[in-house]
Amino acid sequence: MELGLAGSAYAVGGASSGLGRAIAERIIAEGGKVVGLARSRDTLQELADQYGERFISFPTDFTDPAAVSRAGDELVRRGVAGCVFNAGGPPLGQVDELTMEDWDSAYYSTLRWKVQLIQAVLPMMRERKSGKLLFLESVSIKQPIDNLVLSNAFRAGVAGFVKTLSREAGPQGITVNIIAPGYHDTERIGSVLQKAADLKHVDRRQIEDEFLSEVPLHVLGQPEDFAGVAAFLLSPFARYINGQTITIDGGMVRYTTG
Repeated sequence: MELGLAGSAYAVGGASSGLGRAIAERIIAEGGKVVGLARSRDTLQELADQYGERFISFPTDFTDPAAVSRAGDELVRRGVAGCVFNAGGPPLGQVDELTMEDWDSAYYSTLRWKVQLIQAVLPMMRERKSGKLLFLESVSIKQPIDNLVLSNAFRAGVAGFVKTLSREAGPQGITVNIIAPGYHDTERIGSVLQKAADLKHVDRRQIEDEFLSEVPLHVLGQPEDFAGVAAFLLSPFARYINGQTITIDGGMVRYTTG
């Protein structure tokens, strides 16, 4: 099934690794182009060397407002059809472990840059009367995760922003959605597992077994499968999906709206 991404350009945050890289590679496989945004200049260049003109490297530190401003200008110049908002999550920790500086930093790394980038690309999409805005967040939006209070708090804020924006931008043919991953086979989940193991003073494998016992499928998700859902939501086939938070978690979230 061809998704209709060929010939269009899409911005992908965190394109150098994990879920972001899987999405970037799926877009390219569908015939689209990717503007890859991430801090890892070397890895982005490797992808540019591998995929040629189909991958445009644009190193960006999302915690730096000036860098985000430059990225916004580049995305407008490229006329991107859609944006995937994705970056590494804030530090792990419990409420009494974290400083106010940690909270301030988490605001910049998890929420602020997304609002700033939206403000850059939204006028272009409104004028064109089309656009796909897709946010990669976490199942913590629906079911908070232990030892991730910063993520739990700020991703909930992103969800409120996305729902509001979906109603404001929808009349111009712009869709705004969230995909919320559960436990996927990435470096990030490795950090979460290790943090939990350290707190309990047990082997990481034991913690992994405990985590997977919450997932009816009893396996970690694969980035390639996640990328397929993202590509669909960026496609014309998803034109009537708007303002949604779609969990991809193997059935972990227990709510009937999960």
